[in-house]
Amino acid sequence: MAISGGELLLDLFQACGIEYIFCSPGTEWTPVWEGLLKRQGKGDNSLKYINCRHEILAVSAAQGYAEATGRLSAVLLHSSAGLLMGAMAMRNALSARAPMLIFSGETYEHCGDTEVKAQGWQWLGLLSDIGGPSALVKDYVKWSNGVKSRDSLVDSVVRGSQIALSAPRGPVYISVPPEVLLKSGEETKIARPYPVAVPLVPAESDLREVARQLIQSENPIIIADHAGRKAGGAVALTELAEMLSIPVFDTILHFSSNISRDNPLHQGQITTEALKEADTVFVVASAVPWYPPAAGPGDKAKIILLAEDTRHEKWPYWNYRADITINADVEASLTALVKTVRAEKVRQKTSTALYRERLQNWRQKHDDMITAMNKEALAVKANKPIAARWLFNAAQKAFPADAIILDETILYTHLLHQYLAEPGRYIKPAYGGLGVGMGAALGVKLACPERPVILIVGDGAFNYNPVLAALGLGQEYGLPVFIIVLNNGGYMAMRKGHRNLYPQGWAAGHDTYLGVNITPAPDYVKVAEAFGAYGEKLAEPGKIEAALKRGLQQIAGGKTALLNVIVDVIL
Repeated sequence: MAISGGELLLDLFQACGIEYIFCSPGTEWTPVWEGLLKRQGKGDNSLKYINCRHEILAVSAAQGYAEATGRLSAVLLHSSAGLLMGAMAMRNALSARAPMLIFSGETYEHCGDTEVKAQGWQWLGLLSDIGGPSALVKDYVKWSNGVKSRDSLVDSVVRGSQIALSAPRGPVYISVPPEVLLKSGEETKIARPYPVAVPLVPAESDLREVARQLIQSENPIIIADHAGRKAGGAVALTELAEMLSIPVFDTILHFSSNISRDNPLHQGQITTEALKEADTVFVVASAVPWYPPAAGPGDKAKIILLAEDTRHEKWPYWNYRADITINADVEASLTALVKTVRAEKVRQKTSTALYRERLQNWRQKHDDMITAMNKEALAVKANKPIAARWLFNAAQKAFPADAIILDETILYTHLLHQYLAEPGRYIKPAYGGLGVGMGAALGVKLACPERPVILIVGDGAFNYNPVLAALGLGQEYGLPVFIIVLNNGGYMAMRKGHRNLYPQGWAAGHDTYLGVNITPAPDYVKVAEAFGAYGEKLAEPGKIEAALKRGLQQIAGGKTALLNVIVDVIL
């Protein structure tokens, strides 16, 4: 039976285990829509179409879905202009190591034939680029390719899925011309591409070397970032830390949570003091463990790097020294390392006295840190505008234990992470590009419909988001999320940077800045209400608990909620 290239692409999606197609519409995808509607007409709903209304929204929703599930999805964008619009979100997805297949089209015929009509003047004059679309985004994906036939379409989609899901994971781009989608051909037998990825396994000799170094160290520390993205990674890291009483620090800029805030070995953000005192530093899945690279531990300290990509070949600069490097799957490596350390401890007959003493020391530091956090929060509980520290302290108590929190803030990110980040519950979706939080939150909600999803976003970042498209997507597909806007009236990170660079300058002296204030201020509540969402403005610190409770009740009842919180400015 003859099928179109669009129907073949859908067959390929199904063979690659894809369930969701995130799409910002472009006319080249009509053959795919026709094939999808035909499938649905026959009762086959295995492929689900999500109409995203904006390219950044489509890519960031796919990123959120990947963050929550680790699974592959497809993203369909319009050629040229649509691809460029989605490029920022693609760059984020690459840094987040979110697997997805991204497609757009570019015509290669301008006269047409009996089956493929001329694609139109817009393709000739507006939607074609020298070098083709795959050249536009090659630096923002793991692999970029263009196809010209049905055979190369099959090969590229199967290979692309394997590349996207192989460590380090990430987005793959494929250009598919509408001519290939339109033309009919015989059904193609598709080799199911499973298993699509083989995990990088660490060498046993490397594991033994790391185990011995950690066991023999008097003052080892762990600096971790992406280890907690998988549940098994967080469990194994915690077990390793507890086995040897090694403190776990967060990196200077954190994108996940690796150990429970309540664990006595959790020590918060890495400090210069901890680095200088350490004789072994175990860096786990962290690209920037401290900054600058020269500000690291002393020359005599041993540094161990564990990551899926220890070379960071996509970065133009990276200069951290290491004595032991393991380039392997993080979760599998940590799990294997725990077994190796346990066996090595028995073989060496190590004394537990050192571990007990070390645990006592770090427990005290942990307890002092928590006490200081609570004291600092209570000291500002009555402040107006509302102190972000007090808001996060209250949210820590109000949010359900199964809530997933997405953080798209800059100025408040360290505080937010301090109070609210827990393994399996915290995601920071923006990797150098703001405007993806709402899409990521909707993607997470799509993946985890039974869990409360909460996006905490600065008002500056909120303005970068495709807000109308995102609220519309949530309304159309019944994806209620709780959006908490931290409203300090502008881009205060830029104000802070200006004051730091020019403390005696004109701007600081006159309290006048360019590119900072968001004025006149939009009514964010009314924007939410325009899409049937619940909106509320919060300016009184004594009403935080009730406002958070109302927002949670709204999303539990199936309605998106937006809370516009008037917060302080951290200088």
